[in-house]
Amino acid sequence: MIFYGSNSSHLKSKSTRQIPCSNCKESSKFNIEIYGKYAHLYWIPIFPIGKTGAAVCTNCNTVFEPRQMDHNLKLEYKNVKGEAKTPVKHFSALFIIGLLIAGFSFSSFLDGKNTEDYISEPQVSDVYRFKTEASYYSTMKIAAISDSIYFKVNEYETNKRTGISEIDIAKNYSKEQYGYTVEELKGLYKDKIIYEVDRD
Repeated sequence: MIFYGSNSSHLKSKSTRQIPCSNCKESSKFNIEIYGKYAHLYWIPIFPIGKTGAAVCTNCNTVFEPRQMDHNLKLEYKNVKGEAKTPVKHFSALFIIGLLIAGFSFSSFLDGKNTEDYISEPQVSDVYRFKTEASYYSTMKIAAISDSIYFKVNEYETNKRTGISEIDIAKNYSKEQYGYTVEELKGLYKDKIIYEVDRD
């Protein structure tokens, strides 16, 4: 079940100058309270959705909503409302989402950097993820390194990148070995055929 909706938090309180009250007809001060409304998801604020408030006559304790205020009180109310700042916490979920996106982008950058480093300095048992000519995905594992880098190729393919872990099993690799130079591997990575290298 997804819990979402709206809520509000107190932003500002201020006492006004003496103003005639439309209820008790006395000239008195009003206490103005301003609240910030926000949308939330699982009680975490996502974004602000405006401000609201009310004014209370200190003489008769009558509460006036904005639509009930006369001209003078409404001017005071608008001034206080304008002074009330929306708190950063009302954007909490947006900040969290922004941090997650930034973290994911940084992680992707590091993965790309690691892959380049692994291709430049290969090690036995490195697993190369690659895209086939038929737009499927598979792997090949370094079996030996001498004048060239020798791979055993996975005999299975998957139609999605996330399926790689299901086919990356020792018994799925061929006994035959195929040799590449580092430069050839760099070219395959540049052409986006090899897209990731896993190293234990």
